[in-house]
Amino acid sequence: MNSETINTLKENFSGAVILPDDTDYEQARASYAQKGSPAIVLRPKNAAGVATAVHYARNNSLIISIRSGGHSVAGHSTNNGGLVIDLSEINTIDVIDKAKNIVRIGSGATWKKVATSLQEHGLALSSGDSTSVGVGGLALGGGIGWMVRKYGLTIDRMVAAEIVTADGKILRVSAEEHPDLFWAIRGGGGNFGVVTHFEFTAIPVRQVYSGMIIYSLENLPALLTGWRDYMRVSTEDLTVMFLLMPAMMGNPPSAIAWCCYAGDDEAGAKKAIDPLLQIGTVVQNLVIKKNYCDVLEEPHPPQGVKIIVKNGFTEDLSDKLLAEIAAHYGKETSPVLQIRYIGGVLKSIPPGATAFAHRKSEALLVPAMFLPMDISDSDTEKALVPWKKIQPFLSGAYINFFSTATDEDVAAIYPKSTYDRLSKIKKTYDPGNIFNQNYNVKPAK
Repeated sequence: MNSETINTLKENFSGAVILPDDTDYEQARASYAQKGSPAIVLRPKNAAGVATAVHYARNNSLIISIRSGGHSVAGHSTNNGGLVIDLSEINTIDVIDKAKNIVRIGSGATWKKVATSLQEHGLALSSGDSTSVGVGGLALGGGIGWMVRKYGLTIDRMVAAEIVTADGKILRVSAEEHPDLFWAIRGGGGNFGVVTHFEFTAIPVRQVYSGMIIYSLENLPALLTGWRDYMRVSTEDLTVMFLLMPAMMGNPPSAIAWCCYAGDDEAGAKKAIDPLLQIGTVVQNLVIKKNYCDVLEEPHPPQGVKIIVKNGFTEDLSDKLLAEIAAHYGKETSPVLQIRYIGGVLKSIPPGATAFAHRKSEALLVPAMFLPMDISDSDTEKALVPWKKIQPFLSGAYINFFSTATDEDVAAIYPKSTYDRLSKIKKTYDPGNIFNQNYNVKPAK
């Protein structure tokens, strides 16, 4: 890049152009978990601006990173020496069809803003856990949210999207318009272009019953099997994430059932949640009625640590798997483990209906490790032992919960039949693979 090309860009680009010498570069180069050193950061205000950014990157041979909320632990929201397209200015939220509850949402909006805005209309979308997660990254990967068992993935509510492809074209995609591309972006990540807006059918939900039930760890195997057995017969209105926590911030190890009952029916919520109070010794019950937008929280991981996140699905939370979990998690120094019980509506949709292929799963397991930045390879391997004990019981992976981006990760995210179909679509819309800073699907040959 030279000053002439930069000046030309500034003349033709309506959004912010941020360079390494600019005062706001320090903030612009960083994502949630990584700090990159991009050559330039662009904040377009609309799809035309995104198209300009894509053309600029291609003309100057710059790698492209796409950032909506910047929560990629693997570092895909920034880069070194390339261009970052920061979508944070494309963040509007509009109800465009009140009769059908169709909402149009900018890819750079955060889910807290979405939930709060939709709350005013008595609507909601099953989204991520965190307030600052961006709509784009979560939705393109699937979206396993707090109402997943009742209403499916975030992508299952998607009816259309606006996308800028590798050649700078702005397309509207839906079941009728470019249906192959519409299929691909529902689970295929950012491989096919820059999605600037989504259209979803929102859910008429205003309030829910949500919160944590904290248990003692006196009999963890029985607690886990009791929770599993109840979830297998519970109403789909109830979504529960079971957490096993090590000793942290002066607190002893704990087990937590984090619940969300998708509605404001007090009798129904009590009937659904009360059995969770009988499966173990309850230390504290924090489940209350609240606005859905208040369910989302902002995580605050320890600073100055190396974060390792893995994940895997299981179609059977078997007794053997739960025994291994009880043996290796919920200890003083063990990793955090999430067991996200899914199923429900998720299972009723055919696996090939979208590029999210793991619809037969009973649960998703997500361990998170917070390690010293200077930890040795051998000590890292020791920290991974609990995960390796349960990994043989799992298969597949979820694109949004990874701190790595290896070929093995991509193969776990996309079974071969899914990958092959995505690869053919990639060849049509991004034959040069310019959108490669992701869990990359390579164009078919």
